[in-house]
Amino acid sequence: MKAGLYIKRDFIIMSFKIITLALASSVFLTACQTRPVSVYDAPTASQSRVFQYQKTAPSTLVVIRDSGMLGSGCYASIFINGQIVAKLNPNEKASFQLDEGDWIIGASLDGLGLCGLNPPRIERETRTKAGETKVLRVSTGSSGFMDILPTTL
Repeated sequence: MKAGLYIKRDFIIMSFKIITLALASSVFLTACQTRPVSVYDAPTASQSRVFQYQKTAPSTLVVIRDSGMLGSGCYASIFINGQIVAKLNPNEKASFQLDEGDWIIGASLDGLGLCGLNPPRIERETRTKAGETKVLRVSTGSSGFMDILPTTL
């Protein structure tokens, strides 16, 4: 009789460990991904961290960095045609005044310590048209790689 109780107790303990591990894993995985931020909710980055394309031009490009823990201790450096144009904290946005045409938009995590160990810059092509405002988001996946995606949020 006692052997049966020990087996049942061991089964309950093992089940509890598996459930705890599954819950902890899901929390860690979801905590490591960034979340989109609405263009209306994101505060504008400080002028001291927005370097170029601030003079009036026919089109506007808004770049928003997602919110979340992953990479939050590092600036996201934003590039236009290979030139650094801004450094964004999580949840921030920057607007750029651009001529109509094709542009290469890039992003990478920047900073000292662990920030310097991040993957290389990601780049995407976009096209702007006169009178248009285009909004892009900079996200970081659980793998640590960044991406630049269009958004309507």
